[in-house]
Parts: sequence; C-alpha cells; structure tokens
Amino acid sequence: MNLRRKKPHDSLYMLLDTMCDAFGGIILLAVLVVLLTSNERNQAAAAADTQETLRRRITLAETNLHESLDLSASLQARVGAGGWQKQIALLGSRKELQEQLRQIRGAVARDSEELDAASAADPSERLKLIEAQLAAAQARKAEARNRLDSDEENAKRLQQRRTALQGQIAAKFNELQRPLRLPKEYQTGKRVSYFIARYGRIYPCRNADLSRNETDLTWSSHLDDETAQPIRGKGIDPANARELQSYLDSQSKDDIYAAFCVFEDSFPAFIRARQLVVASGFAYGWEPFQLQDGPVTFSARGHRPKPQ
Repeated sequence: MNLRRKKPHDSLYMLLDTMCDAFGGIILLAVLVVLLTSNERNQAAAAADTQETLRRRITLAETNLHESLDLSASLQARVGAGGWQKQIALLGSRKELQEQLRQIRGAVARDSEELDAASAADPSERLKLIEAQLAAAQARKAEARNRLDSDEENAKRLQQRRTALQGQIAAKFNELQRPLRLPKEYQTGKRVSYFIARYGRIYPCRNADLSRNETDLTWSSHLDDETAQPIRGKGIDPANARELQSYLDSQSKDDIYAAFCVFEDSFPAFIRARQLVVASGFAYGWEPFQLQDGPVTFSARGHRPKPQ
C-alpha cells in the first residue's frame, strides 16, 4: 500500500495575516504618536497658564503690599496727630480695669461660696474642721521648730569643729615656726680680729702675734686698701676644733673680738666656728658676702661689724 502525502496549505492566508499585522502595527504607532503629541501640547498650555497665574498673583500681592503700607502710614500719621494717643491710652487703661474687675468678681464669688458653705454646714462639723486645721498648723510649726533646733545644733557643732581646727592649725604653725632672737649689737673698745669664711674653711687674717696671715691668704695692696684672697685648701677646718681652739687660746678675749666675713658657700663653717668662739668667751660679729662681691678689702674708710 502506498503512503499518501499531505499537500501544504496555500500561502495566501499567510500573506493576508502578515499584511493585517503590519497594518495594525502602523495604526498603533500612529495612535501613540497622536497621544504623545496631545500630552505635550496640554503640558505646554498648562505651563503657560501657570506662569500667567503666578504673574497675576505677584502683581496682586504687590498691590496689596502697597495698599497696606499706605494704610499703615496714614494710621501712624493720625496717631501722631495727638488726638488718637489719648484714646489709645484710655483703651489700655480700660483693659487693665476690666482685668482687675474680673479678678475682684472672682474673689467675691469665692468668698460667697465659702460663706454659703460655712452657713450651711453644721457648727460642730465646722469646729472640728477648724480644730483639725489648727492641729495641722501646730504640727507644721513644731516640725519647723525641730528643724530650726537641729540647724542650730549643727551650727554649734560646726563652730566647735572650726575652733578645734583653728587650734590645730595654730599648733602646727607654731611647730613649724622657729623663734629667732635678733642680734643685739653694741659698741666696744676692743680691737677686731677678722676671720674669712670661704671654701668651707676659716681663714684668720692675723697670726697669733697679730702679723698678717700670708700663709693662708694672698694679700694685695693698692694705695691705702688691702685685699685678702683666701687660698683654696688652706685655712682652718672648722671640723678640727682643736686647731681653731689653739688659735683662740693664743688671743685675749678681753682685748679683741672676732669679726667674720662669711661668703655664701661657707655658712655651715661659720656656724661651727661661731659656736667655738662663743664657748671660748669671745664676742663676735659677722657680715654676709656674695661670691660676685669679690675678695674682702680692708681700708681705713670702711666699717667694721659690731660685736653681738
């Protein structure tokens, strides 16, 4: 048996279908173009209307502003004329009087209500209420008195504490203070024997026979001045009390007194030597020197420290 083959359909239907689809697409595009064009025209017209409306509103606002300014100027001119100022002051006074009248009416109404309530209430109940109010007031008074007494006790305690602290401060201050006695200088007919405290040592200016000490000091003369420059490492060590004591023993405490020229680097040495001089019965005087003052210069025009 032979197979039968189906014949393909005619292509006319396909051509018609294609043409209808193309024509429908053209129509759809045309409709879209018309819609878009109409929307743009409407928007442009609306924008034009909006700008015109804004211009009108601006013009109207400017007109109203000018009219308001003119009205304000005319009112100020009327007020400044003199007749309106008194009326404005009277209006202000009227408002104040009305406010005061309102407050007075309120106070009268409250008082009337209280009187009505008092007259309508039972006298015994009214008495109980007054007694209760009186008791509450007395309780508040007692509480205030207790607080006042407590505050007074605290004030007394704080005052006592303050007094105690002041006493402690004064005691501590007295502990830190060191009582000093000012030297009592006096005139004397004794000859002076000079000592120079320098480099932590004591340099006698004279030997035991009252000649110049040229062993421990370098002397230089200029006209009527004599300058004594201590030699470092020479002199008497104040820690060696025997050497200084032997020098003092060779002098007479009834004829001379010691005068110390103390430089700022040798104050402890001066303290030790002074103690030994006082213990030996000699009177002494002293004068401070600074290193920038230079060496000690002796002259007939100078001065001598007074004994103490």
